[in-house]
Amino acid sequence: MSNNLTPKLLEFSIMEFESSSGRVIQSVQRAFDLLERIATHPEGARLSELADGAGLNRSTAHNLLASLEGLGYITQDKKGAAYRLTGKLNRLLRLDAEAEHALRARIRPVLETVSRASGESTFLAFATGTDYLCVDAVQSDQPLHLAVRPGERKPLIGEALGHVLLAADTDLAHAVRTDDPDRWERHAQEIADAQRHGYALDLDSQQAGISCVAVAVTPRAAIAIAGPTSRLPKSRLITIGQQMREELDKVRPVSQGWL
Repeated sequence: MSNNLTPKLLEFSIMEFESSSGRVIQSVQRAFDLLERIATHPEGARLSELADGAGLNRSTAHNLLASLEGLGYITQDKKGAAYRLTGKLNRLLRLDAEAEHALRARIRPVLETVSRASGESTFLAFATGTDYLCVDAVQSDQPLHLAVRPGERKPLIGEALGHVLLAADTDLAHAVRTDDPDRWERHAQEIADAQRHGYALDLDSQQAGISCVAVAVTPRAAIAIAGPTSRLPKSRLITIGQQMREELDKVRPVSQGWL
């Protein structure tokens, strides 16, 4: 549809599509996608990186970023420099940005330890609406591995990481179930299993040749390890899941919550 429209700001105000949660203005979705990608890069992210990551052409991405900059949500030190978030956005965030950063810093050693021990990629993600957003990752150094990138977003339902988040947060589960009851029912047993076991598994089910185990950190945050199914049979995933929980216990705050 965008091929028939010039890449001007006017285009952004009229493009809509249907999602599981109703009508979505495409420009709004794209703008928030860019904001979330910038948020995963504390030192800033350049136009080319943001455009490529979001699947946008440079002109469209630049126009959106210029609008966000004009509104005061992002900034550049100089023209052509990396884009960074400003303090203005913090007032709109449900989670305190400093606390979220502290959580990422505390969990980073866990990701590194689990990745090193398993030889696979690990990542941390937060629930955001009916999706989850990857905010940090450690890539496996094996030639064949799953590349997980901060800024990637996926639906909560249908993914091990999403299922363990839904199992950990009854309010989130209710909202997601209400949003898409049919899809919820198709995965209800997997979510129930995640609640019972304390971990969730993808056994070559969501992506051919890829398996995963996920463990909740908080009701809105979880970590996962994923890689080729040939290296991750169910028994090994369960063992790794237990190791993940043990590593989390080592860094869990004693006198206060994670956030």
